[in-house]
Amino acid sequence: MSGFQWTFLFAMTSFTGSRADRFRIEAAMFRFLVPLLTILLFQMPPSKAAALAPISLQGDGHTLAVIRGRAVCLDAAGGAVESLFGCAEATSRFGFASKDGRFYKFLPSDTMTAVFTDTRVRQRELQVTARLHAGDQLEIIKVQSVKEGKLYDIFYYCEVCSITAYTPGLCPCCRNELEFREKPQ
Repeated sequence: MSGFQWTFLFAMTSFTGSRADRFRIEAAMFRFLVPLLTILLFQMPPSKAAALAPISLQGDGHTLAVIRGRAVCLDAAGGAVESLFGCAEATSRFGFASKDGRFYKFLPSDTMTAVFTDTRVRQRELQVTARLHAGDQLEIIKVQSVKEGKLYDIFYYCEVCSITAYTPGLCPCCRNELEFREKPQ
């Protein structure tokens, strides 16, 4: 073998060995640290205050908020009206009264507010996960009901077609009325 071939072979062996050693060290650290961090995370006691407080994640001009309270209907002027038994279908604008006394309005363009046309949803204590925009306006990400301190996902389901929707109405397939359901989280 020539000098060049020996040099090349030596360089490849030392390069491969060091990368393999580094890979084995990283793999060992990964196998050790991930379970350790997971155990530590689940050993922390849950804080009820942290679960109910709005989460402040800044980005794109809005804040992510998790708020508990009740949905209310809004009149033409934007004020809250009694919404327990029915809203004027013409307005179909909704707000949210939080447990701490704050009042939020939903963006007029938010199609997820159609869930509040259902009286059963307005009668429940709710937890809304939403983007908080300027002027205390919310854009819904998720709506859940709260029963005895536990969260339930709210949805509408067609038994015939196995279709899930998040607003009431007719099944887009068979045109039967969607069935209201709550599922424990």
